[in-house]
Amino acid sequence: MCLAIPHKVLEVGENTGAEIEVAGARQKVSLELCPEVKAGDWVLVNLGFVVTKIEEDEAKEIMKLYQEIAEAEDSSPVGVSGKERGDSNE
Repeated sequence: MCLAIPHKVLEVGENTGAEIEVAGARQKVSLELCPEVKAGDWVLVNLGFVVTKIEEDEAKEIMKLYQEIAEAEDSSPVGVSGKERGDSNE
């Protein structure tokens, strides 16, 4: 399963590339699948390709949900795998 993380497009290059950012991390991606994307747009990225453009409010809602999941995982004594935290018997 893949989770597409919302990214903000910082700039669009002359070819099919763009620079995106999320949480201070920048990355170069391809716009071959979504050539209509412009700087300032919010997008979902998978495997280095922008796969769709989304609205800013939707991007913020997705990020909020991911944050809630991370906080719930951090406070849980059992991890996603079902093993006790700190259990090194893999």
